[in-house]
Amino acid sequence: MSRLLLLALAIGFMTACKSKPKQAVTEEEQVLSYPDFRRLFPVAPLTYRWDADSLNRRLPDSTALKAKVVKQFLPDTLAKGVFAAAEKPKFFPLGVIQPATEKFDIVLVEGSARSGDAAWMLLYSKTGEFLGRHLVARNKGGKRMGFTIDKKLNIKVTTETGAKSTREDVYAASSDGSLALILTNSNEPVDGLYNPIDTLPRKHKFSGNYWSGDNIVSIRDGETPKEFLFFIHFSRDKGACTGELDGTGRFTSATTGQFRDKQSACIMDFKFSSGRVTIRETGCGAYRDIKCMFEGTFVRKKK
Repeated sequence: MSRLLLLALAIGFMTACKSKPKQAVTEEEQVLSYPDFRRLFPVAPLTYRWDADSLNRRLPDSTALKAKVVKQFLPDTLAKGVFAAAEKPKFFPLGVIQPATEKFDIVLVEGSARSGDAAWMLLYSKTGEFLGRHLVARNKGGKRMGFTIDKKLNIKVTTETGAKSTREDVYAASSDGSLALILTNSNEPVDGLYNPIDTLPRKHKFSGNYWSGDNIVSIRDGETPKEFLFFIHFSRDKGACTGELDGTGRFTSATTGQFRDKQSACIMDFKFSSGRVTIRETGCGAYRDIKCMFEGTFVRKKK
């Protein structure tokens, strides 16, 4: 065989090796972009409504979000405190709202497991950064939750307890993913106390209920270890002065925390000690009567 023929065969072999196609990436290995994720959700109309009865409608398993999508885009703690730790709920895309006038998108997700169903409102930045999650629909025991988002993006969460008690909380979403309570309507008995965060997890060492007479400071676990949820209710001077405030605070040290309201000048300081919490406010008059302030020391009671 001539040298020229051998050389031609060698060049042909090397060319064939270089042109060998790369192995295709499997579906499970693909990384979705945020626009890809968003396209998995139907565009939700405004006004949008999803109530406790809507949760009873069985969604086809074929429409559930795939495991890789859940892992990439949904927070690990989404089902925390809603489903049992051993349960593996399926998540379904309900809808997406993309307000042109806001810096965030609203993604609506339903979770389903043997113990029940729930729905969340998730907020993402326009570039896909996860901002926050909020439980907005649930049907468990004697308590039913549902929500409505109107054309002005006001979010109304309706909680029904039993056959006669109904509470409506109206929120406005902020660009950081938080919700600000702007209105509450309720037909609950005036001598009763509705704690909107009562059923949320309380694993942090400071989470619990702190009392002073009939007044309460309720602390629950936050989205991250640096955050905490709180609810304050007081009634003083035989009901002549009342106030309620709830929101998300941040720990500023090992024993102190602070809440800064984005809708007003309200600042609330928390100081935790052994079995106690002391609160002090600055400029929170929008949430109480004028003759009293959010302040005092509250003693923790056992669960």
